[in-house]
Amino acid sequence: MQAIQDQNLSATQVIQLTQAMLSVALVDGMHPAEAALIGQFYESSRSADMPTTSAMLSGTHAFDAQAMAGCPADVADTVVLMCLMTGHADGRLSDGERALVQSFATALNVDAARFDALLGQVRDELIGALSHLPDAGSVANVVRELGAGG
Repeated sequence: MQAIQDQNLSATQVIQLTQAMLSVALVDGMHPAEAALIGQFYESSRSADMPTTSAMLSGTHAFDAQAMAGCPADVADTVVLMCLMTGHADGRLSDGERALVQSFATALNVDAARFDALLGQVRDELIGALSHLPDAGSVANVVRELGAGG
């Protein structure tokens, strides 16, 4: 899954979004795929005056969603989308990860319908990434798991 590169985010927003992604990844233990996604996003979005990628990945990860309250809707959508992508990066969005992302969405005024649409977008991207596989049965099993996973 490719990280979103949003050039409209300020340096502070990139750091906050990275902290949000890290918080989601740590819910059930940082998986290498989650670390790779977060590192790719941060490295592609950071400017020279921001902390290094290794410093961000090894630093404190507490995300304060209230600090981003009132951000534009597209920024809130990006936070929720990237956090959902992070949760799915290890192959499964756990109940704890989903609950945490939902709490972020609530704090950022992303309503339930929009949350579900963003979740669907992530699942569609995952299915699209698998659609090239020759084993249609395996793809169908993954699609069923994504549908059952919340």
